[in-house]
Amino acid sequence: MGALIGVVIGGVIALGGGVLTAWLQARHQRKATRSKDLWDRRAALYLDLLLHLDGTLTFATDPLVPGYYGPKTPEQFQLQRELTARISLFGSPTVRELWEAATEAAADFDACICEGSFYQRDGDRMLPAVGVTDPEYLRFESAKQRTERGLIQRLRHEIDVDEHLKG
Repeated sequence: MGALIGVVIGGVIALGGGVLTAWLQARHQRKATRSKDLWDRRAALYLDLLLHLDGTLTFATDPLVPGYYGPKTPEQFQLQRELTARISLFGSPTVRELWEAATEAAADFDACICEGSFYQRDGDRMLPAVGVTDPEYLRFESAKQRTERGLIQRLRHEIDVDEHLKG
């Protein structure tokens, strides 16, 4: 009788261990899948942020204010809303702050180019002039480059680009 109880207890322990192991593996798999999905969404979002890193999506909120260089067309407003929603959901607060700073610096630089006539025409496009030495122009250009570098560095850190490239 004692041997039978030992066999039953051993069977229950083995069965419980198997169930616990299966549950832990399923839980780990769900977490890994969720982490990969989040990484994929973040990587896509962060690439979109870089693709739209210009003054047209600045976070200046009032288009009626003189000197406003934010979204102008319905498409630009929609893109800004989509990016803002995606970054609120999938991005970090630090990235959002850096993106806002970078887009505002780009808009400030664009305003400086237009208001100071520091541009050259290339067909229908206006490009920054080459060789400008105006201190205000250089200050805005430096701020734009600095904020972009800071954003790019943070994006690469958050999706572990450099770590993955090592292997």
